[in-house]
Amino acid sequence: MYVFFQQRVINVSNAPPVSIKRKLSGSWEIQQGSGGLVACVDPVMSIDKENMWLANLGMNLQGAAKRLSEDHAPPSTNSLGLPLLRQANAGEIFHVLGDDPKSNTLTENERDVEREMSLLSVLHDYNKSNYQLNPVIVNQEDYNTYYGGISNGLLWPVLHNLPEYIVKDYDDEQILREHWCAYVRVNYQFGINAVRNSRPQDFIWIHDYHLMLTGQMMRSLDSNLEVGFFLHIPFQPPDNWMTKYRIVAEPIMRALLRFTKVGFQTHRDRQKYVELVKKHISRARIQYESTVDIFTVTHENFTCSLGVFPVSIKNEDFLNIVKNPATTKLATEIRKELLSAGSDKGCIFFSVERFDYTKGIGEKLKAWKRYFEKYPERVGLDLLYQVAVTNRRSVESYRIYQDDCLKIVGEVNATFACKQFPNWKPVKFNMDGLPRAKLVAHYLAMDVGVVTPIKDGMNLVAKEMLICNPAAALILSSGAGTEVQLGNAGFYAQDKQCYYRVEDVTDAEAFADCFYKAATESLEERRDHGILLNQYLMSHDIDEWSTAFLDPSWTHEVIRLTEVKLLADFYQLMDKTCQVRRQIAERVLKGIAIRAHFSLSLENAKASLENSCVPGTYTLILETAAAGDDSDESSQHMTAKFDITNEITELENDLEFLRFIQSDEINNVEQFVMTLGSYHPAGQTAFVDEVNKAFALLTEGDHFQHFFTDRDGTLKSYSCSYPASIQPAYSAVIQAQFARRCAQFCAIVTTSPLMHIGVLNVSTMPEGYYAYGASAGREWYLNPSLQFKDDSVNDADLALLTNVFERLEELLEQPEYRNFTWIGSGLQRHYGHITIARQDVNYSVPKHRSSLLYQAVCKIVNDVDPTSATLALREGEFDLKIFTKVALSEVNSATAKISGRIFNKGHGIRLIKSKMGLKLNCGKILVCGDSETDLPMLEECLMCSPPNVYTIWVTTNPQLQEKVRKLCTTYENDHYVFVSCPEVLLGAMANATVREITIRPQGDDDDDEE
Repeated sequence: MYVFFQQRVINVSNAPPVSIKRKLSGSWEIQQGSGGLVACVDPVMSIDKENMWLANLGMNLQGAAKRLSEDHAPPSTNSLGLPLLRQANAGEIFHVLGDDPKSNTLTENERDVEREMSLLSVLHDYNKSNYQLNPVIVNQEDYNTYYGGISNGLLWPVLHNLPEYIVKDYDDEQILREHWCAYVRVNYQFGINAVRNSRPQDFIWIHDYHLMLTGQMMRSLDSNLEVGFFLHIPFQPPDNWMTKYRIVAEPIMRALLRFTKVGFQTHRDRQKYVELVKKHISRARIQYESTVDIFTVTHENFTCSLGVFPVSIKNEDFLNIVKNPATTKLATEIRKELLSAGSDKGCIFFSVERFDYTKGIGEKLKAWKRYFEKYPERVGLDLLYQVAVTNRRSVESYRIYQDDCLKIVGEVNATFACKQFPNWKPVKFNMDGLPRAKLVAHYLAMDVGVVTPIKDGMNLVAKEMLICNPAAALILSSGAGTEVQLGNAGFYAQDKQCYYRVEDVTDAEAFADCFYKAATESLEERRDHGILLNQYLMSHDIDEWSTAFLDPSWTHEVIRLTEVKLLADFYQLMDKTCQVRRQIAERVLKGIAIRAHFSLSLENAKASLENSCVPGTYTLILETAAAGDDSDESSQHMTAKFDITNEITELENDLEFLRFIQSDEINNVEQFVMTLGSYHPAGQTAFVDEVNKAFALLTEGDHFQHFFTDRDGTLKSYSCSYPASIQPAYSAVIQAQFARRCAQFCAIVTTSPLMHIGVLNVSTMPEGYYAYGASAGREWYLNPSLQFKDDSVNDADLALLTNVFERLEELLEQPEYRNFTWIGSGLQRHYGHITIARQDVNYSVPKHRSSLLYQAVCKIVNDVDPTSATLALREGEFDLKIFTKVALSEVNSATAKISGRIFNKGHGIRLIKSKMGLKLNCGKILVCGDSETDLPMLEECLMCSPPNVYTIWVTTNPQLQEKVRKLCTTYENDHYVFVSCPEVLLGAMANATVREITIRPQGDDDDDEE
């Protein structure tokens, strides 16, 4: 099993994980930051010092970029000419603040003082012992508008569904637009910094509502980037979000879909987002996978996975403080002090959060007042200690709210007095915050934890309280993410309620009742409930959260473990492996790092196939359709039986290839090639001998002006069915590199069709390395803008073929013939001919049934073309082919309808030669094949340039070998070699690419120098 997190994590957030202050001495000091984001992400980042955190430090500083050290320059490519992926760090730029230019008149002493005081020095020291912290510098005016305006004046209240706190200025569309532009500009600065600082294999993790546009910006610069986003606050916009604030809302909704994956705190937040996408984003395709609880949304050719990941805390950090004897002692002192003014039989209600209107502090204070009005016997007993860390005073809505809360505190303390305990006050209010050790001591000292926001993200404080003090009671509001998580986990059911829930924090009556129930709950019951919650939270800590989010297995890009029951399941799974293999081949050829989920996908595909086979075999039995009212024998014809040994083997080979290609060994490809020897029918020694023999021929040819090759059986072992005949990634890489270094014009000529389960559907090579001649070279594809077909086939001939094809479809609907639909090549419609499978590579079809099919096909062809003037039926070992009859013309056109010959691959080469102006008499030609249908291809090349043809045949058939020898001898050519399997040919091609090439490649327009 592979380790998922081999890449760095590039963490991007508005706020830094530290606070930077200037001491009285003038030097800079970095201290650990606070807040939910830092609490949950810092442990993840601290795992690897190579991780990087990009954030705004809150000040505009200028400086120079620090470049990578060039002291050590290891080899950048292996012997095949492919980049060593682990060293693919081109474009890796670390933007770190530099020192401002200093006067040359400073003394050495003064320079030392300046150095110690500089922020750069402090950052450098911090980065030596921690992960890399790099600042993002933005325009100060833009930042003020982005942070104090749009982010906290609009997005914060909107996403919490608190429209009454939206800044009224945003009713003016002009102001809204101007401020929104500042938000866009700041997001762009963050995005461009993240792109510059990332390497291809890194995972870029964007956090929270300040930076919701960055994914779209980054992936527009580089679509290969893997960029995730996590929203730490709720997503509950009001009904007018998409109308009144459309200028802002629609871009955000669309931008989120450009991230690779998006995480929400709760299911209700994700559901709200999905509902809005369905309603407002046209042409968005939404799917839900219940097995992994993931939504995937595809829009404008990008796909995004939406998951739910309740944030947690690093339990170990808090428990270490709890275990410290000094903490226990401090907790005892705190409890004694807090209760000293009242009865020692009272309860300490403890609450700690930012001084923010979403936290419900004002509503809590009003309910606390109502508590003593309703339960006067608790006067003198209970105390609410509220820690409300003041922030965002510059935002008017915050400032007004905070001042209002302080007035309520004054009213409550003035209203309730106790004659027995004259110094008792019902509320103690702290706006400075508490250091972590002291905070934990307060958790230990409290009786009841109170976390009751109006709307909030996860509220990690609730988890901290129960991790530190499982004997405490807990009051949660339904607006808290933790309450949603615990409720979904069954801790607030009718028969078991392990905490007290406030449904509506504005309902002071019900809120006061919760206070009373918590205060009067027995210690035993309180402890039992707390222990249950504690056990749950202990098993769902920050490591689980970060691992789950960073785990590539939950995204849409990963092939998941699945049960393969239906024929469609099998073909869909193989098509998914095709998509993954294309990405692997493209990345290896470009030198871009391999994603961890590629190997995971192939592992899952392999396991899915193996688990679905008959136990102890590689036999796959699949249902082909829903049961119908067929004959009594229908049951035996409603299943397809496949031997998928080849499919499993090729997946194993690709997994081996991924292991080798990611090593730092220069000869990693040669090492991989040697592993292919285990699949040779005669063993490793025979494999090496055959590779050397084929390699010697390729070395003799050195560089080929033209390379024509068959595919199936030549470069790819035969599969159980053509739709499953996916080109392995290792094969694509070797073939592409061979085309890049050893040949000028390369073409794959196959009898398969071009599309609609054709050669382009099963190829994984990037475009541009090979031309594809499908239907025996009757239709050609070089690129999307360069395609052509044989123009000798007239409409009347095509109409006859269409008639035959439709009748064959009807034939295969009959129960006794239905299995021929899915074996081998199945039924394929080519340009100019038709193929229908009659046998598979494992000879699982009884001979008499194959004969019956032949007779039925003969009848159809004779019925359509009684005189045999246009159509010809040819028998092969594995299939039947119906051709239109054409021949080569002696005039300039490549083909023309004359007397009764069948179009073959030789004609296909003549067609591409004519259309593209290929000079086959110039330079050397390599031809590879494995069957008699490839002989015309060899003959055509021998006719053009007899001494310059080199040919490798993948066959152990002595009759076919003799035909090749005879054909070559006829043209006085002895440049031929026979090998036993495609792996040998691929191994020889790989070795040929490694060697030094002496012939200068020449284009078809060059003069012939030989």
